[in-house]
Amino acid sequence: MPMKDISPNVDRPEKRAIRVAAQDWEAWSSIVCCSKAAEAKSGEVISVPVVAHGGYLHCAFSAMYGGFSGVSKVDAWQLIPLEIHRGVTWTYHDQDYSVRERGDYTGCRVAVRGKQMVCAKPISVLRAYPTTEPISLREAIAHEEENRRYGWRAMEYSDVEPVWKLLEGHPVTVYRRDDPDKRLAVLLWKHNGQMHDYYLPEGAVDHVAGNIFPPSSSLATEAIFRSKPTQGLLF
Repeated sequence: MPMKDISPNVDRPEKRAIRVAAQDWEAWSSIVCCSKAAEAKSGEVISVPVVAHGGYLHCAFSAMYGGFSGVSKVDAWQLIPLEIHRGVTWTYHDQDYSVRERGDYTGCRVAVRGKQMVCAKPISVLRAYPTTEPISLREAIAHEEENRRYGWRAMEYSDVEPVWKLLEGHPVTVYRRDDPDKRLAVLLWKHNGQMHDYYLPEGAVDHVAGNIFPPSSSLATEAIFRSKPTQGLLF
């Protein structure tokens, strides 16, 4: 348990933010271990998965998947070895909330491959655009047409013929309705053989470079057979 004579106004270390490419963000999101932590027993030092960044290991207990907002982040913690930590430590279920507010894991002891580490500094890991090799427009259109029968596409845009743009070479499908607020742009990309939807933030579609065209047009037909579209432009 934490020491009881500590001021309840303990300062939380200042949180910094980093932006990582979408494919790297997938690795960060995979280390979130809130379920495992919730099942831990009082006094148990839980073993956590980690990501290395900037010379430190990091663990994470929560993440936000932004959905259509396009904003996704992982709330991670920079780790240091227990032996060099200065200050109070505690285990996951034994935090004294009169000392630190809920969600502040400063001083929480965890284990990495059997070695005890301490959560030292918070870090917000924000997802940026992928930097993987862009998929072809042919593959993007095939994926969109197949998945239009399922999920949010079927519920919201099954009767909408999308138009296509490019963002840094990646195909972007844009769904529009007469209502200007009913508009959604999705960047399609692939990582480890799996297709992903990257929802662009509101208003971002207005800044995506490239021509807009329906996939049935001659422009689309020509673009489909371009193996490596020029960044930001179709032609």
